[in-house]
Amino acid sequence: MKTPRATSPRQHARLRARHPVTRVGLVVLAMLAAGTMPVQAERADRDLPLTFDAGQLRIDGKRKVQVLSGGVEITRGTLVLKAALVELRETPTGQVAVATGSAEQPATFRQKRDGVDETVDGQALRIEYDTVTQTVRFQQQAQVRLLRGSTLADQISGETIVYDHGRDAFEIQGGAAPAGATGATGNGRVRGVVTPRPAAPAASASGGAR
Repeated sequence: MKTPRATSPRQHARLRARHPVTRVGLVVLAMLAAGTMPVQAERADRDLPLTFDAGQLRIDGKRKVQVLSGGVEITRGTLVLKAALVELRETPTGQVAVATGSAEQPATFRQKRDGVDETVDGQALRIEYDTVTQTVRFQQQAQVRLLRGSTLADQISGETIVYDHGRDAFEIQGGAAPAGATGATGNGRVRGVVTPRPAAPAASASGGAR
């Protein structure tokens, strides 16, 4: 019986090339080792394609626009965008979804925040969502709510609200009051309600009472 010969580094590299470890396996192992599977799963929204359901689809090849109408619902992982009309516009870097609603039935947006049991839920007459930057712009009669679990925690309103999901940041603009308006309440203002976060449970004394 022959004694197995030692494998040189060059031979070892050739063997690995013949039987490569799959990238999926490496990614799963890395996430399990780091203990970050839930957070990574939520951040994967940006890597998923947009899926849609609508009553009608019209494609404008010259303008690179797809027009969806009739109870439109667009999803991307935990993201859900609903409106009467949505235009999907092709850009050099990706897609921008422009949703249009009405005062009676505004466009709505919903997406889970990364790593926590919190959801951003908003509405406006017009909502723009950039699939690359993951930025959402709520315009005209904009309202955004933060839900902790299923409980309403914070609520803000303004003329324009910009939510950057990647940076987890908000920017709220009140907009200019109409020309000639006097004594009107709320025109050009930003309003909101912020609920204090629940206090973390106090750590029990080590060893307890004896």
